[in-house]
This record gives sequence, C-alpha cells and structure tokens, in this order.
Amino acid sequence: MAFFRRVTLLTLIVLSFTTLSNAQVKLSGNAPSYAGEVLTFCRYSDYITRTEEVLSKCTVDKSGNFNCDIKVNETTFIFSQLGIYYAYLFIEPGKKYEIVLPKHEPKTEAQRLNPYFVKTNLHIGIKNMQPNDLNYLISTFDLTFNEQFNIIVKNAYEGKKMESLDSLKNELEAIFKEYNNPFFNSYRTYRYGLLSQIALMQQSRSISSVYFQNKPIRYNNPAYMELFNLLYDKYFLFFARSNEGNAALTKVTNQRSYQQLNRTLSQDDLLKNDSLRELVILKGLHDGFFDDRFSRGALLTILDSLYSQTIIAENLMIAENIRQKVTRLLPGFVPSPFELYTVNDELVSLSKFEGKYVYLNFCTTTSYSCLQEFPLLEKIYEKYKDKLEIVTIAVDTDINDLKHFLGQNKYKWTFLHYGNKPDIVKDFDIRAYPTYFLVGPDKRLVISPAQSPNENFEQLFFKLLRSKGEI
Repeated sequence: MAFFRRVTLLTLIVLSFTTLSNAQVKLSGNAPSYAGEVLTFCRYSDYITRTEEVLSKCTVDKSGNFNCDIKVNETTFIFSQLGIYYAYLFIEPGKKYEIVLPKHEPKTEAQRLNPYFVKTNLHIGIKNMQPNDLNYLISTFDLTFNEQFNIIVKNAYEGKKMESLDSLKNELEAIFKEYNNPFFNSYRTYRYGLLSQIALMQQSRSISSVYFQNKPIRYNNPAYMELFNLLYDKYFLFFARSNEGNAALTKVTNQRSYQQLNRTLSQDDLLKNDSLRELVILKGLHDGFFDDRFSRGALLTILDSLYSQTIIAENLMIAENIRQKVTRLLPGFVPSPFELYTVNDELVSLSKFEGKYVYLNFCTTTSYSCLQEFPLLEKIYEKYKDKLEIVTIAVDTDINDLKHFLGQNKYKWTFLHYGNKPDIVKDFDIRAYPTYFLVGPDKRLVISPAQSPNENFEQLFFKLLRSKGEI
C-alpha cells in the first residue's frame, strides 16, 4: 500500500543525517552465569506504541566476557530481557560502558509460558561509575523520587493532608541542580510534572500549558513521554465530552478527514503548535483503535492521510508503528506469523495451509467451553476438509496435557502447542477461550474474530464459499 511505499526526499535526508551522525557506544563486561547466552539490547522506536527495535546482539563467551557495539545519535534508553529481569540503561553517543549484569535467573517454565508475566525492573550497574554519570544521576534521583512519590500519591487518594510538593522538588533540586546534563534536567522536570498530575489531580489543561505548550517535543525521553501519554490518554473521548467537541469529532469520523480533525483541534490554544497537535492526534488514533466507540476504518483512513502529509520524521515512524500494530488483526491483513509444534515435534506455520481456508482457534483442554465445541468442529472438518483446515492452538501449560487429551480423543485436524511462542496469545489479543479467526487461502484474515461453531460458523462459511463460486 501507498502508506508503506512513501519515500520522500525529507525521509531520505533524515535517514542519511541519522546514519552520518550516529556515534558508536561500546558495552562490555564479564558475566560468567550468562556464558553461551546471546544478549540482545533494544530500544523503543516510539513511546506511544512501544514498538521494540533491536539495536545489538552479542554472545557471551565461555569465560563470561562480552562486547556489544551500538550506534545512536542521541541519549537513548535501552533495555534487555534477562530472564526474570527487565534490565535497562541510558547510553550516550560515543561512550564506553563496562556494565555489571545481575546473576542469570531464567524464568521458570510457568513464568515462560505466561505471556503476561511481569519482570523485575533493574537499572544495569556500571563499573567505576562517576557521580556525574547520567545513569548514576537518574538512578539516585529515582530512588528518592519514587519512594516519596508513592507516599504522596497514596496520601492524595486517601484524602490525607500532605506537605507541599514544592518541598520535595526543592529537596531534590538542592542535590541535583549542580549537574548540568540536558537530558537529566528534562527528565527531572517531567517527573515533577507527573507528580503534579497524579498527586494533585491537577487540571490537564494546566499541566499541558506548563509542560507541553511551546516546548520542544522530547520523543526519546521516557519521563516526557510518560507524562504525555498520561495527559493525552484516550484524548478523543475527553475531547468529545462537550456537545461541541462531540459534534466536531462525529463530523470528522463520518467524513474520515484528517484535515478537518487538524483544523478542529487547532482551535484549542494549547494545541496551536503543529508538531504537538500532530502528536496528540497520533496518540488519539492509537487509543481509538482499541475502543469500540470509534470506527476502525475511519481511524485508519485518517492515519493514512496524516502519514502522507506529515513532514516530521518521528511522526512518520509513530504512524507506521501504529498501523502495523492495529492492522495485524483486521480483516484483509496478514496476521502475525508463527511456527508452533505438534505433539509429534513437527514445526507448523500457516504457510503449510496456503490455498485453503484456515479456521484458527485458541483453546485449552481444560476449558469446558472449548471441549463442548470440539464435536462440532469435528463435523465441520469432515464436511469441508477439502477447502477448510482447522488449526487449534492449545494454551495448556504442560504439553503433556495436550498429548494425553489427543491420546484419548482421535480428532483429525491440526493441534499445535503454544509453548515455543507464548507471546502468540498477545499477538492475537486472546482474552477468552475459545477464540476463533478465519484466515483465507491467501493467508489474509477474512473474519476477525470469527464466530464459533455454536454461533453458526458453518452457515457463514457455506455462504462465503457460495458467494465466491467455490461450491
């Protein structure tokens, strides 16, 4: 589609400049407990979709030594998934870091198979770190700030009297103001803004005026973007709370017009800045895709229009990331690829069934709802197996449960276990079992989500085949 093919002169210039201005960062260390492991360091290509981008990979040798080279053109928040840890670090262009990793603690099998397992956040240590090092400053600041933040927020929600937030700010500034690091200065500023927004429940317009109006957009500063995402969360719903705003937004979505939306929001004094307004629209579009009150088709049209018109490289990236994120489960698009094992250790992907329809379903062998529908699936499979393949992805913690189930029930369609790719549950946004999808012969989603056998799927499938002249 044109959305992905657009390559403007501006984009080429930005990419060329980025490549030329990148400076190499060296990470090294000794971590014997990781011997033989591959370390992967990533960053978020944007903080609205939190799309992960791999920056570097390196293998820890048998003595525990490792060296990784990363190219960045500005101070960058990076992270690595280390077993039970979400380990992070701030790196600055051209610097060398001898880092200290925590002892390797792999996930247990239960944790590995849980796609929603929450890892422990850990700020990666640095050998011989100086007091003016950015990581030391942020780590020390966060230690005090987070402790006080939790107390202040708890008191605020309990309606207790609390000391002025200015006293906390003054206490921290007395410690850190002598360190003139621009990134750290901005980081502190937006942490204070977050405290004001949550603890004082300060009006969003007031926060926006102080921290965002006529201020530079700091796309890669996590403190800035955390406050931005909180402040503009579900912005279109907030905007529609007034009769005037609701009428304007309804008109915009009905007309599917980015220009109209842009003009409407530009009437707000706080959104006079074109760049900020465009970022707010992107945030609103992203959130709107996950709310049933908005037409996904309308939002997608507006997003495509914004993408084709923006001259801001960062917003191009955010728009593309949003589109990739939200279209993966829309009819007409190819779902996230996967390769999963059968109980006989055969690796299977959707490509195996190209040319046939695939009735894809997520189940567990302990779910009564799933078990109740298996006899109906068997009838559908026997009737349409020349044109339709049924693929059941079993989300059983132990693959032996699936093996036992199939040993007791001689179902003939394909059963796969999610064990080697637990994140498939997130990729398909599975919230209940069973959940169904119909994939076409071209590997694109036809119905998403699809009706279950109990919801007359067979009738719908028959009509689909007849409408296409396939029966």
